[in-house]
Amino acid sequence: MKKRMVFAVAVLFVVGCAAYAHAEGEPQKPAGTIASQQFKPREVKMDRNHDGKVDHIEIYDEKGVIVKVENDTKGDGKINEWVTYENGIPVKGEKDINGSGKPNMTLFYDAKGQVTKSEADINGDGKVDEWVYYENGKPVRAEKDSKGDGKPDTWVTY
Repeated sequence: MKKRMVFAVAVLFVVGCAAYAHAEGEPQKPAGTIASQQFKPREVKMDRNHDGKVDHIEIYDEKGVIVKVENDTKGDGKINEWVTYENGIPVKGEKDINGSGKPNMTLFYDAKGQVTKSEADINGDGKVDEWVYYENGKPVRAEKDSKGDGKPDTWVTY
């Protein structure tokens, strides 16, 4: 008798849930998954190196398309890399390469999201003194200004 009651209650529960789900007039998706709820992220924070600190942040627009990524690439708890996206493709990146807390390297991307050029202030004087040019996402040549006059005086081909 007890088994019959448990079975009857279970059947009524399933039938009730099914009736409720179809009352909306739309097909129902499996419950319990983020995709089934059709939520779009606004911000995602991650601890990718598992040290207990957030080291990767993704920011999305209202349509769920990525617009910015921030990273702590040194593991020191400070964001030192910023990448801006348009239509889900990176268009500009900035890095703090000397630990100043401010970007001192800029990366430029093509329409496919591959780096085409970087400019950096290596010596920390506030002026760009290194330019690297890329093809297919790989460096092919670099120019350096070792005199601080804003003009390259060293050229490197890769």
